[in-house]
Amino acid sequence: MNDKIRRIIDTEWEMFQNVENIGGRAGCQDDRETFYIMRLSQYENWSCDMIEIYSEFLASCAAEGRNLVTEKYARMMAYTDPHYYSKYLRDRLPSVPAANYKMINGIVKQMIMWEEAMAEKYPRLAGVSRPIRSDADKYGFTSMETYARGELETYPAPLLLAYERHIEDLRSRGISMAENILSTMVGLYGYESIGEAENRS
Repeated sequence: MNDKIRRIIDTEWEMFQNVENIGGRAGCQDDRETFYIMRLSQYENWSCDMIEIYSEFLASCAAEGRNLVTEKYARMMAYTDPHYYSKYLRDRLPSVPAANYKMINGIVKQMIMWEEAMAEKYPRLAGVSRPIRSDADKYGFTSMETYARGELETYPAPLLLAYERHIEDLRSRGISMAENILSTMVGLYGYESIGEAENRS
């Protein structure tokens, strides 16, 4: 594993340990292996620029005592529980620049397109994954769209710009980032291919 990616995941894991859930500690907070597989699958498919920018940003946040994982889950509640978010969380979070939302919306739109195309190719795997669109959110089961928005809202503008550039590069080459991430993930779970994982689901 790339040393910077390893440090990123180690830092995020420490932040994840300090997330305080409404209902108490979640079981996934004790599942280090799954956490590493999920995060590594994502970062292995980022550009070098994205890794560089995020590595520096995450380290500076950790040094300041800022927990980006806590912020991510809090921001997700703006979509899953707007009343609770408005009453208890919104004023405690750093503001997101308006310009960032335009980039976030574009990134999420492309992510949804890739995820929906992949779900058609691999319906069994899709059936055991997060729902794709936010209209399928329900308590304890958040959609890919809402999860992505919550995470992207914690990113600084330079990282979002690098994300946009990476997406455009992949699109120009006819490559799906979602499929690349899934391919990495199933490989880490021991499958030879997405097709093998699909057939054994």
